[in-house]
Amino acid sequence: MAVEKNPNLRAFLHSGRGAMARIGVNKSAYWPTADLNGSIQRSYSEGQSGSSRSGLLFPSTTSTSTDAAVSAQYTLWDSGLRKASVASAQAAYGASDATYQATVQDLALNVESAYYALEGAQWNLQVALETAKQTGFHLEMAQAQHKVGLVPLSDVLQASTSDANAKLGTIQAQSSVTSAMASLAVFMGLPADAAFEIEATDRDARLPGLPDWQSGRERALAGLPEIKAAFETAESLRFAIKQTEASYLPSVSASGTAGRFDAGSWPNRNEWSAGLSIRIPLFTGFARKYQVLQAKEAWEGSKMNLETTKLTSEKAAYDARTQLATALQSVDAAQTLVQSAQENSDVAEGQYKNGLGSMTNVVDATTALSGAKYQLISARLAVLTALATWNRTTGLDLLGGLTPPSTAVFSGESKGDSLAPREANSMGEPKP
Repeated sequence: MAVEKNPNLRAFLHSGRGAMARIGVNKSAYWPTADLNGSIQRSYSEGQSGSSRSGLLFPSTTSTSTDAAVSAQYTLWDSGLRKASVASAQAAYGASDATYQATVQDLALNVESAYYALEGAQWNLQVALETAKQTGFHLEMAQAQHKVGLVPLSDVLQASTSDANAKLGTIQAQSSVTSAMASLAVFMGLPADAAFEIEATDRDARLPGLPDWQSGRERALAGLPEIKAAFETAESLRFAIKQTEASYLPSVSASGTAGRFDAGSWPNRNEWSAGLSIRIPLFTGFARKYQVLQAKEAWEGSKMNLETTKLTSEKAAYDARTQLATALQSVDAAQTLVQSAQENSDVAEGQYKNGLGSMTNVVDATTALSGAKYQLISARLAVLTALATWNRTTGLDLLGGLTPPSTAVFSGESKGDSLAPREANSMGEPKP
């Protein structure tokens, strides 16, 4: 839904298609150009008398003249200027398309993270409801024991405070669910108040293990669209050097004109011309020297940007794996904490029922248990989010096998705007 409706992604899509159209613009230089020119003119000349000696009278005259001509021009040789300009445009399109693909994957990551955030908010709401149910039971238990004189009024008040605090937590948890749902809706291109449901998953489901670093690193350097975009940008600037150099080399053009001229009197004239022209730049005020230097420095800078992108991408993947390792360890620790807190809560509640404990112990144990559950949920969400980030930073496809709309606009490469399943390899995985 996000790929189909998100307006930011559609903007990158149209930018990529515009970059491909530029290839066609540059290829047009290989074709001749032709123009049709024509005019019609009506003129009037007022009559006048001659000299007194001749006595001649020149009458008024009106005349109409028309002309039409077709002119054509074709570049026969341009020292490689057209070839370099087309190659530069093709590389620029490659960079634009790779940027679009990176944006697609970023959007997929944002959607996945927002999905997990909503799921986590729903899990937190479950814990809040469980806690409120438990504190409500504690309040009823304290009221019953106070009624028969087994506990002081302070126990009832303490249990009442804990119950009110749990109900407040339920309200806040519900608000978090609403906010997380709005965030996910906006990423999908829907109104913030859109109503929908997500597929519920078990909050105790088995989590994945830690992926191999070396294979992920190699995959990232080989397939990340950000790296491809940086490489294609450098290629575009490399061809721009050749384009600049060729613009100062000789070029040969052919031109021709054919037309008809009618001055309103017989006979009419047919005219034509054809010729060759050569252009050899001799002196340009040293512009060539500095423009070539400028193009070369831009290329050198783009190569450094490519290396920076590689290092940044590698660091992002390493950070994601580190966060995933930390989150997995946190889940193990949080599960132990929940188990211990649950046992402590059961003991405190049982002791209070038998008149051997205090409401303070019950409240503290209940608070510790809910806090441990929240920590476990947070750790599990950290695992899911870190894994999604790891997949994104190592070049794995986050689209679930769907092909986004293509930036191609000609040569039969356009895929249209519909999402289509990708062809799968022998392992059942979608091909890149």
